[in-house]
Amino acid sequence: MEPINKINEQEFSVFEIPFRPFFILAAISSLFYMTIWTLFYSFKLPLNFENISPTMWHAHEMLFGYTLAVIAGFLLTVEKYWLGKNIDQRTILIILVILWIAARVSISLTLITDIPYEIGAIFDCLFLIILTIRVSYPIISARAWDKMALVAHIAIIAVANIVFYLGLFGFITDGQHLGVYSALYLIISIILLMGRRMIPIFIRNGIGFKFEPKNWRVIDILSMVFFVAFFILDLFFTSPKAVSIVSGILVLIYSIRLYGWYSNKIWSKPLLWVLFVGYSWIAIGFALEFLSLFFNISSFLSLHSFTYGGIGIMTLGFMSRVVLGHTGRNVFDPPKILFWIFSILFAGAIVRVFFPLIDIANYQTWIAASQILWIVSFLIFAVVYLPMLFSPGIEKKTSLYKH
Repeated sequence: MEPINKINEQEFSVFEIPFRPFFILAAISSLFYMTIWTLFYSFKLPLNFENISPTMWHAHEMLFGYTLAVIAGFLLTVEKYWLGKNIDQRTILIILVILWIAARVSISLTLITDIPYEIGAIFDCLFLIILTIRVSYPIISARAWDKMALVAHIAIIAVANIVFYLGLFGFITDGQHLGVYSALYLIISIILLMGRRMIPIFIRNGIGFKFEPKNWRVIDILSMVFFVAFFILDLFFTSPKAVSIVSGILVLIYSIRLYGWYSNKIWSKPLLWVLFVGYSWIAIGFALEFLSLFFNISSFLSLHSFTYGGIGIMTLGFMSRVVLGHTGRNVFDPPKILFWIFSILFAGAIVRVFFPLIDIANYQTWIAASQILWIVSFLIFAVVYLPMLFSPGIEKKTSLYKH
């Protein structure tokens, strides 16, 4: 890591770098949403779900609330490294943060008050529309066409959110399902794209000896083709058999990709194995989709392999790494407690996905246990990382890819 000028503490602002406010909100919202869901689902806390079904509220807020806070913070931070210049638009960043907070607070208040759901919906849709414009403008201006795929993902997620609310308010049949699952698969696609780009670099730079992770062009092409096929078949056609077959092909594709990245040295580096394991959970989700062709496997297990295992572990791993690297701390010597933060969340994914396969009779117990493990993991993360996010960095950095 190449140090340059110290940050002036008197000039410090949480809005200095986009990841700071959004990762703060992500950590807090993750704890809030999972705690509320645990209290409602496992401990029967009475809440007002007259406007929306509990499962749809849970899915929507974890995706459009928590996960998109992580994605927004990450994309707005790394764009200057991709484009080679600083983009000083703090006012828009503050507007985005205010809209995110207004949406989340308004929607949460519907659980205990009679506040109209439409208020939160307006803030939420505005947040994603402005985020899309904010992410796309500098990329289009710089003609960085290789980054347009990510812009398209964010734009379609914004449309998916509108479709969700139109379904919620009765304008589109099955709009809630289409909106949530479109966002889910697009977020998984973002993780796959960013993982393909960054995990090999992190492994190559982080294991301490000469090792070149392998990527194959044919795997990249097949991954894109069959993932799009999975997306379309699952959302727009009623063909479970076709979805299972395509899922089986994707398992093979992602297994080959993971094999190309693998070195047994990653297991001594929590910031490496957490991303490798998180990516693996996405492959496991497709494996469960494939196996449902032969066995009676609940779709909720593959769903939570994607969400709890894939999205949860990957976002926690990326946040942990980005905060260290962009506040001047050494990513090669991270806090020792990271091993336990990641391990607890990994254990929660195992409990949520695999324990019901072994003992369905205690399904509610396994759900409650996995919820508590998520809360514990993110609580420790918040205790360790929120002070870093709220305080000036040790030194300014040069490039995300040097870490």
